[in-house]
Amino acid sequence: MKHLLMIVTPILLSAMYCAKVFADVSYADLFLAGRGYKPVGDVRAENVTIGSSPKGNMIPDNPGYREWCINTFNNGEQIYEAYREIAFDIDYRAEPPTTDYWQTPEETCRSKRGDCEDSVFLFFSRLSGLSIDGDIVWGWVSDRDTSVVFAHVWYQLFDKRGRAYIVEGFSKEWNGIIPEEMLTDGEERTPTLMIRHNHLNYVANKMIPLIDCGQGDEHTEFFGSEQFSWGICLNNASLIKEIFQKLQDMFTRYTSAL
Repeated sequence: MKHLLMIVTPILLSAMYCAKVFADVSYADLFLAGRGYKPVGDVRAENVTIGSSPKGNMIPDNPGYREWCINTFNNGEQIYEAYREIAFDIDYRAEPPTTDYWQTPEETCRSKRGDCEDSVFLFFSRLSGLSIDGDIVWGWVSDRDTSVVFAHVWYQLFDKRGRAYIVEGFSKEWNGIIPEEMLTDGEERTPTLMIRHNHLNYVANKMIPLIDCGQGDEHTEFFGSEQFSWGICLNNASLIKEIFQKLQDMFTRYTSAL
């Protein structure tokens, strides 16, 4: 599954029943609190100012976790910094049930708030100019004990040996880069759409003609041009169309602000 460019799986809507609406609860609140994966302890050497705002935000630094990321992943130091931002510097923000506004990475940085896709897009934007073995995944997560099911967006990352990890924001802990096999006992994830990390820029360029701003920074690289062959199977065309419409809207707002 790792090597497919895009995967679309059927969603059985009758099985996607959620007994209660958790409008202001994130994945970290429901499934990650007190769990996740901690490869090192919570020793924090110092707080570090992050962000471009005048005040900035003080977020923890964990040298042991940084070292683990460097040893585990290619471009591990950049992955550490990107995770640290979405885990500690961004707060979960619930949206009304009829609203699903996808923020640009810049908007998320300014507001310091967002939901799952906002966290994923920010994480991706920090790594977009790098060759990262990973995917952005749209799908559903269900808790095996409570039968809670909700739509979700997450980042799937692979280490130097090809082991899969799920990256989750908002936890406020060093536990949000989780080996995939650790999650299967407590939850089930049903992917709807997967886009490879190194192909998302090209997808954006295919949807919207873009002009290279030539700034050379990480945000401009968010929409860099790459080549790849398409591999799409649209088993749920209406849902996929909605995803791409929202992506297109977000990309348009992002580029118009550059």
